[in-house]
Amino acid sequence: MDTVITDEYGEDMQINCIKCGSKSVITSRNEIDPKFSQLYCACKNIEHCGHTFVMDLSFRHSISPSAQDRRTLLIDLLKAVPTAEREKLFQLANGC
Repeated sequence: MDTVITDEYGEDMQINCIKCGSKSVITSRNEIDPKFSQLYCACKNIEHCGHTFVMDLSFRHSISPSAQDRRTLLIDLLKAVPTAEREKLFQLANGC
């Protein structure tokens, strides 16, 4: 059997088998894109099911923006401000 994929706490990452509803383990992952992966799964109910299957995992949308996104947005905004105006903003930010 393949190595079971674990989360950051060392726990098996599991989903329900679509045939019998038992817990299934993700045995491997094929990352197609940073926002899309194929998960290779195996039902843990080997005696009564034993189904192996592939499921898709995809990113849908953010609920809260990443801090990295905010930094990038701020940098892009600052780059768009004329140099003299940018210097005034920095002076204001430093309490001058």
